Amino acid sequence: MKLGVVFPQTEIGTDPAVVAEFATTAESLGYDHLVVYDHILGASTANRPDWRGPYTSESLFHEPFVLFGYLAG
Repeated sequence: MKLGVVFPQTEIGTDPAVVAEFATTAESLGYDHLVVYDHILGASTANRPDWRGPYTSESLFHEPFVLFGYLAG
């Protein structure tokens, strides 16, 4: 069985060193893959003031291809 870890898109922040540390720590713990959400646009609360989802259009997201390119480097 292969196990992966979910990348904390909205919680991790913008520091590249923290992002790299998360990925290398997951790898050192034996995880086989990293799951990154690719639905990077959240709902606009201006159009949907009753929105109760986990993130909005104002939430920070790391674009998956850029993120994986950075981690591969």
